[in-house]
Amino acid sequence: MDDTPLFRELVHRLDSNDGLADEASGRRSVLLRRWRGRELDPPYVLHVDPPTLREHLRSMGDTGGLFPDVSPEIGALQLFLVHIEEAVDTAPEGHRHLVIGPGGVYARSEAPPRTGGGR
Repeated sequence: MDDTPLFRELVHRLDSNDGLADEASGRRSVLLRRWRGRELDPPYVLHVDPPTLREHLRSMGDTGGLFPDVSPEIGALQLFLVHIEEAVDTAPEGHRHLVIGPGGVYARSEAPPRTGGGR
């Protein structure tokens, strides 16, 4: 299954509500340039690609109780956006690399090591 539409939906949702986001080269990450009207310079980098996003959303389990009016996939995406919000809002100074970890999204000062086969 092609994971690109879900990745595009993530970027679209990050790009709305007075935000500014775009896909980084090769869909290996998302650049957050503005968050809730606050310019992010340099931008935050959400380190996620389409297959990793789908895998993470599936690992989140049933979100039907939180978001009963949407599909399970979109409910998980909405919860993931809450995790991103928490990471951005609580990131220490200089921690602009957002990575997926156990239980959420975390801000780091350094980019994670690259893995995978160059998808």
